[in-house]
Amino acid sequence: MIRHARELLETEADTDPETLRNASGAELLPLLRSRARAALASGADGVPMLVYEIRHVEAAVVNLASYGGHETVLCEGHALLDRLAAHARQARRGRSVDGVLTLPPSSPQTPCG
Repeated sequence: MIRHARELLETEADTDPETLRNASGAELLPLLRSRARAALASGADGVPMLVYEIRHVEAAVVNLASYGGHETVLCEGHALLDRLAAHARQARRGRSVDGVLTLPPSSPQTPCG
């Protein structure tokens, strides 16, 4: 999605490279690459993402819509934003304990009856 947004904006928008990176969401890619490698190496199910980083995905989706991006990519972008919003509602604030980042315990789950 981000690659499509960047390619579209490069051809359609007359703007500087920094604005192009921000508007296409490409600013997020370097942040996630190293995390994705670490997550893959540790066998994690997903790639950690900070709540404030969602703005990069939002920028890509908004600009895809504005510049007439491919309908399938735009639909996937909206679905991704919906998933990220759900995850953001479940985000927990970490804190440092003796130099180690810790997360509070998640709320207890009620068993299905």
